[in-house]
Parts: sequence; C-alpha cells; structure tokens
Amino acid sequence: MITDQDQDQDRPAPHAIAVSARTVIEGCFSPAGTAELATVYDLGLAVGLSEQTVRLTIRRMQAVGELRQLGRGRAGTLERTVSGAERVRLEARLLAFAFAHDAGSAPWDGLWHIHAFTVPEARRAERDALRGALTTLGAAQLVPGVYVSPHELRPELEHMVTPELVAEFLMTATSAALEVPGCADARAIAERLWPAAPTVAAYAELEAVLASPDPGTDRPIDVAARALMLAEGLDRALAQDPLLPPELRTAPWPPVAARAAFLGEWQALESRAPDFPVFAAYDTE
Repeated sequence: MITDQDQDQDRPAPHAIAVSARTVIEGCFSPAGTAELATVYDLGLAVGLSEQTVRLTIRRMQAVGELRQLGRGRAGTLERTVSGAERVRLEARLLAFAFAHDAGSAPWDGLWHIHAFTVPEARRAERDALRGALTTLGAAQLVPGVYVSPHELRPELEHMVTPELVAEFLMTATSAALEVPGCADARAIAERLWPAAPTVAAYAELEAVLASPDPGTDRPIDVAARALMLAEGLDRALAQDPLLPPELRTAPWPPVAARAAFLGEWQALESRAPDFPVFAAYDTE
C-alpha cells in the first residue's frame, strides 16, 4: 500500500529556478564533446523536465547545427559540432572574464572603445546580426549605428558573426575622454549608459538558488541538478550584465558577491561529484 508519505517522497522537490532543457543538455557534455543520452534524460528529470521536452530541444539544437545525435533512445549519444563548440567557447570566455574582473586581474586601462557600422538595407540580416552581437557583448548605443564599451569587442565580434562582416563594415576608435550630457565623470557615464539597478536585479534568481536549501545528498544526479540550477541562474544574470570594470561601479558591487557565493558552492558541489560532466561543461577555472 502506498501511503501519502511515500507519495511525498517520490514527488520532485520544488526548484528555486526553472532550468532550461538547453542548460541540461550542455551540462552533460564531456570535454571530448560527447554526451550520453541516458545521462541527459536522467538529469532532465532531476530538474523537473520531461524526456519529451528534452528531446524537442535536442532536435532544435540539431536543426541549427549545434549538435548531432548518434543512435536512438537512451542508448544514443550526442556529439557537438564545430559551431556548437565555438558557442561554448564564447560562453567560457565570458565566464572567465567575469571571474578575472572579480579577482582584480583585468584592470581597466581607462579607454572607451567606439564601434560604428553602417550596413546597406539589402543586407539587413547581417546588420541585425552585428547589432545583436554588440548588444550581447554589453555595448551601449550612443546614436544609431554607434556603440561604446569600456572593452575592445572586435575579437569577440569576429567569433559571433564573421571576420569578413567585421572587416567590411565595422569601424573602431578608442578615446580616453568620452562626453555624455549631464555626466561629470566616467562612473556617471557608466550609470547613464548601463544603469546599475537592472544589472543588480538580474542576479535575483541566482541569489534565490543560493538561498534555497541544498538537497543534502551525495547522489551524483542530485548534486548535478543543484549545480545546474546555479549555472542557470548565473547564465541568466551574465546575459544581462555588461561586466563593466570595477572602476566604473560603486563598491561593494552586489554581483561580485553573488558570483563569489556561486563559486564557493559550485566548488563544494564539485567535490561531492567530481566526475559528473556538468563540472567540466561549466569549468570555472
């Protein structure tokens, strides 16, 4: 006879954040670029995703050329493509850049980087791609077609679009002086172009995960599920964080504390399930 207590034990615990199927899939890839489908489906179930939901995301990722599926069902495997691997490398560089800032190993040189472009209407898709890449990298628009950042973005733009598109249309310049109406110094300019409040708010989900109770078990699948919730929260925060140099933010800067708390728990989880692929997929070194 199944009691109410037994049913409660079988019912998945509520999660502090909804983990996307993409995050689950990415978290199952080994350094060699392969993932076991049985692991993908089990980890999906551990964070509350049905096998059907995960399967549909695999199909979408395969359709856009990010991965290949070899075999069917739980006995199959996934294999990253070249474009899928490049996307992961871009995300890894962003993560490394964030932690380098927090460690004080990437000081600002005081230069503003101007990125400007004009692309013919007939090539609207390429224009939109270039604009989208600049926005994703945290650049702020000064006027249409002209963006500014405290970082040199050209190398990353070449990875996100194509070197040919960047070479044909992107114009760049650097300046130690940037004047924005009503702003007296660099920190005021940063607040005007990249307001602090939305960036701080972007870390709310990560902070909710950090504040939620750890399941307290050493079952690798449970440890990995907890790690994926942390990864989802950090990914969402970084997607909205322009990662300005510390010199342009007031101290203490809350996102720095959130990332430090993430790193502390992440390393503790890794020590409990060091062989689970998620800790290689989201390498924090």
